[in-house]
Amino acid sequence: MADGHKSSPLWILLLPRPPSEISLNTLRVAYGPGLNQVLQTASSVSADSSNVVLDVAIAYEDEPILQYAKVQKLLGLMYRLICIICTENSIDLQYDNDVDTRLMIFYRGVVDHHQTTYAEASERHRSFGDLQTLARSDRAWQRLCSLESEPAEDLLQDFLGMRRGSSDEAMRSKIEIERLPGGLTIRQSSLQNALQESPSYCHRSVAVGGTFDHLHAGHKLLLTMTALLLDPISIQGACLTIGITGDELLKNKTFKEELEDFPKRQLAVQEFLLGVLGLVSLSHVLDKTQPVESTSPHGRQVHNTLKSGLTIKYVEIFDPCGPTTTDKTITALVLSAETRGGGQVVNNKRGEKDWPALEVFEVDVLDAGEADGDSRDQANKKFQGKISSTDIRRRIHEKSATKFDRPSGNSKQIRSK
Repeated sequence: MADGHKSSPLWILLLPRPPSEISLNTLRVAYGPGLNQVLQTASSVSADSSNVVLDVAIAYEDEPILQYAKVQKLLGLMYRLICIICTENSIDLQYDNDVDTRLMIFYRGVVDHHQTTYAEASERHRSFGDLQTLARSDRAWQRLCSLESEPAEDLLQDFLGMRRGSSDEAMRSKIEIERLPGGLTIRQSSLQNALQESPSYCHRSVAVGGTFDHLHAGHKLLLTMTALLLDPISIQGACLTIGITGDELLKNKTFKEELEDFPKRQLAVQEFLLGVLGLVSLSHVLDKTQPVESTSPHGRQVHNTLKSGLTIKYVEIFDPCGPTTTDKTITALVLSAETRGGGQVVNNKRGEKDWPALEVFEVDVLDAGEADGDSRDQANKKFQGKISSTDIRRRIHEKSATKFDRPSGNSKQIRSK
């Protein structure tokens, strides 16, 4: 995969398996100290150069394939925790020290003596990727961060061994290693882990829609959960359809002058998706990108073709349903809890055409939740600044409208022309 961050520092944080009971508090106890330190360090680097891109990879070791709802809960709480830590430490675009954090989970790859090969052991986990794929991806990480604990150290050494064993010279190049404070993880003696369940149904054609303006944690969670619905066993010919609201429908948005146009939003979604998919499978490498002349009611389209056989379609949409009512082959729709009514609207319209109803998957809206310190209302107000495109545009507007007279040492407000 071509790296979309040639000028941005690339870091990775490896995290050992999560606590048995997953909540904001247990994740903060287990991962909080390390996340706090790496985000503060990364923010100081971002302030001096381009924003650091931080891949946070979370291991799991249990045999049953992960449940969609449980994965969403884990990733949602982790994004929430990261946003809370950032607000507590004033890490934000407002201060030119933001950190572009991306989350993923991967199979730890603990192979017992009853299994013949590593590949066989991880075959059932291909939707989420595995340690070997992660270690041998072509991401040119400059810094590798790990926690100070025995499980984290074992994970780190296995990762390094697999990466150094690659024939790719770039992967064997020196990488800076930083060990961060480890937290406390409490495990239950029960064999049932919070992430276990029977296999979820996978799809070959999945759709999601949104504005995707100034891509934030909520967007990242939505896109990641959409990608994880793809059936890894039959990826050849599979399709992800990303409906992106057209510029014309955004004219009345608050702080519209700070809105990103369709090409910029499409590129941001593309870069994020290719980054996530590239860590799941080495075959998810971009083969070609081409604009497509639209013959449908929709607007501009850009198609990515990956070497794995997967196609990603980015479609400019002018109505809430988008391609879900013009493409019969789509079988699943991912939406956020705040737009849950849209799934029924889509299926009603498909029913009018005698098309099969879509399986609808709902992704929770992120909020401050169990945040400590401030009152709930204050915490949510701070938190919304990290996951609200409107609030992001407001801060960009205020930042561009206010400048400081540094040579004289006096602060004064100057309206940008």
